[in-house]
Amino acid sequence: MSSKLICLIWLVALALFAATASAQDSSLRVIGAGTVQVPTDTTIIAVDALNSSDNLSIAEEAASDLLNQTERLLLAAGVMKDEIMPDRSRGRITSHKVICNIINNTTTCKDLVINAAKEQMVIKLLTSDSNQTQKVIDAAESAGAKATILGYELSDPTNVVDQARKKAMENAKAKAEYYASSYGLTLGKSMQIEEPTYPDINIGPSFGWGGPWSMNQMLWMEPFPRMGHFLEDDYIPEGMAEATAYVSVIYKV
Repeated sequence: MSSKLICLIWLVALALFAATASAQDSSLRVIGAGTVQVPTDTTIIAVDALNSSDNLSIAEEAASDLLNQTERLLLAAGVMKDEIMPDRSRGRITSHKVICNIINNTTTCKDLVINAAKEQMVIKLLTSDSNQTQKVIDAAESAGAKATILGYELSDPTNVVDQARKKAMENAKAKAEYYASSYGLTLGKSMQIEEPTYPDINIGPSFGWGGPWSMNQMLWMEPFPRMGHFLEDDYIPEGMAEATAYVSVIYKV
């Protein structure tokens, strides 16, 4: 047997071995997504004290006194001291207005200066119960201040993030099983799992369109993964928190 023929046989054998190894090491990569909604547990309320005067210093002092009085009423209404944020924000504005009167065909004008001052404190009320929230708002307004709900928070997102990750893994496996069966293959064990980005957490009310389409996630998403996204109802109700997790999983087939 010639050396060329022996060499050819070895090359064919190596090619067959490589093909067999490639078939045995075939893999399937999928992206899974999971979304979970849970109620928030913190309500953020802004309390504003306003006052106006021809003297700016008097207006600022009056606004500060009003907010101090409001804080005392809120504490009496059940708000905890550590729920009231220590830092206060202050604002001021001065406006000029010319008022003219005509008396006996004589026009008299007066330059009126109005100074307005505002002082604000923020409360992170550790509840999302609407009755308790309204009680705090009523207490603030009874003192002469203005109270507005700025939004909501989730103090500890660990649980909802874990739930979203579990759903993302279930979604990835369901996709992989579908793809594998479509080609007559059998899905094996997962060989590699990656979380391309930390789960999105969005607070309602919101349509939550920002999270799933952020740039760092789009690089990991399958082509047109959520074409039905704009047809779905992605609205996050007021007072709810939504977590969306993504996983990239490689399965053996």
